[in-house]
Amino acid sequence: MKKLLVFLTLILCVAVIIFGNLHWNNKISAQGEKVTSTSKSVPLQEEPEIEIDVEKYSSNLPKNLQDKVSNATSTGKQLKLVIFGTSDAKGAWSEQFSKELKTTYGENVFEVTILSTGDKTTRDVIKDQSYEGINELNPDILLFEPSMLKDNGHIGIENTLDNIQKMVDSWLEANKDMTLMIQPPNPLYAATYYPIEVSQLMAYAEENEMIYLNHWENWPDLDDVKMKDYLTDSKANESGNEVWADYLLNYFIAK
Repeated sequence: MKKLLVFLTLILCVAVIIFGNLHWNNKISAQGEKVTSTSKSVPLQEEPEIEIDVEKYSSNLPKNLQDKVSNATSTGKQLKLVIFGTSDAKGAWSEQFSKELKTTYGENVFEVTILSTGDKTTRDVIKDQSYEGINELNPDILLFEPSMLKDNGHIGIENTLDNIQKMVDSWLEANKDMTLMIQPPNPLYAATYYPIEVSQLMAYAEENEMIYLNHWENWPDLDDVKMKDYLTDSKANESGNEVWADYLLNYFIAK
């Protein structure tokens, strides 16, 4: 009798354990389905697109360029902007300029190419005909910086301007729709002849109806000792590149 009672008790315990386990698993499964169902019902929110005011930003540019910028924005066909003659070193104004241009207008408006002439004089550039590579790029905008610092004291301003004219003639003959802009290299502290030559470059640009970007306006006066803070070994340092880039950005990006 005792054995039978123990046997029945054992069977009852096993049954209770099995039933309890099934009930618990069903409860967990139901909760999981509820959570999954709830998570599927949460809608995804799209981030709003930031509208770029291209008409405002490009308002300092010539009218034909404003139209080209607007067209590039609507069609996605980039404008080719080539910077020729300047430094392509890391941290140079051209790097800062290119980065900010794309940040403001977006990645699909300007395609910027930077071509340095290194230590070449304008005579060297004419001799090796490296300037003719511009024609193959077929730019919409060419920002040209003649190597006047390299020419200074060696070539003579009349020869420098003749060399510049040969380059310009080649570029405009190959691409009449190109917008040509010209700028001087960095200024120097307390120089005598170099500023006179640069003033002749500016007069040349005005006589030939070229856009002259006079970034020297952003630098200290040439005879101001503060100019030394913007130059290292007669080249623009970090501060010099910053004021240089700021001038050009204020022209290309109207605030």
